[in-house]
Amino acid sequence: MGLKDPFPAPRWHGRYDMIPAGHGEQGGMKLQGQVIWITGASSGVGEGMARVFHREGASLVLSARRQAELERVKASCQGPGTIDILPFDICDAAARAAAAQEVLSRHPRLDVLVNNAGIGQRAAARDTTLDVVRRIMEIDFFAPVALAGLVLPRMIEQQSGRFVVTSSVAGKHAVPHHSAYCAAKHALHGYFDTLRVEHLRDNIHVTLLVIAGIRSNVFRHALTGSGAEYGPSSWDNRNGMPAEDCAALVVDGMLANEQELVIGIDQALQAMRLRERDPQAFLERMAGMMQWLESR
Repeated sequence: MGLKDPFPAPRWHGRYDMIPAGHGEQGGMKLQGQVIWITGASSGVGEGMARVFHREGASLVLSARRQAELERVKASCQGPGTIDILPFDICDAAARAAAAQEVLSRHPRLDVLVNNAGIGQRAAARDTTLDVVRRIMEIDFFAPVALAGLVLPRMIEQQSGRFVVTSSVAGKHAVPHHSAYCAAKHALHGYFDTLRVEHLRDNIHVTLLVIAGIRSNVFRHALTGSGAEYGPSSWDNRNGMPAEDCAALVVDGMLANEQELVIGIDQALQAMRLRERDPQAFLERMAGMMQWLESR
């Protein structure tokens, strides 16, 4: 008898029962007039946010490494606002500083920075080199922190702004074969929760996205223990929530000034609830997941 697949057909979940329908709508568009910079905008959740935010009236700056993919995303957006394409490598300090300077010189106001760029992991800790751990931490933690630091002075000056930070259930609990990824996502929560406190009086807000089971190529591009890409996976886009549905929930969450949003398919969120209720049962479940992963 084979091990049970821990990811059966899903039910979708979003923690939004407290947000009334149509909350925050103005003239039919919830983000009318806002300037939003999205990193990691060439696919997955970032691409979904680009389409939805633009449809809701925002003007966008779309960034990722692949210009052709950014152009494709831009062509698919159908809102009234402007869209600037700004490709750069978020881990290149000089390119990062130049990108921030261009955004801030082109736009007198920046309402939202969406720190969505990132990379996944698919390898046990014992099989992952320290160089790979450092690379994941650089992409998933240090780079978004550095980018936030470059635009923070503008937000302080304008006495408003928001950081939307794409995290994961891996930022809330352990996930086997994701040790460095978990570390980076946990670090994001610590840093941006503190930033929220430090700039409360500057009217600068932070919304952390605890997402799971959203359709994307996160596993395809995840790093193995040697640093190679994991490649095609049966997990990619399987039974996941469409990225645009996730993005629509993010819009309503921002308007409700939510500090942390939990969005995903029910099965991918079960472990987080179990950990809160029964830590030992959670540990056993994750050990079973580890066994299942290593049997494939």
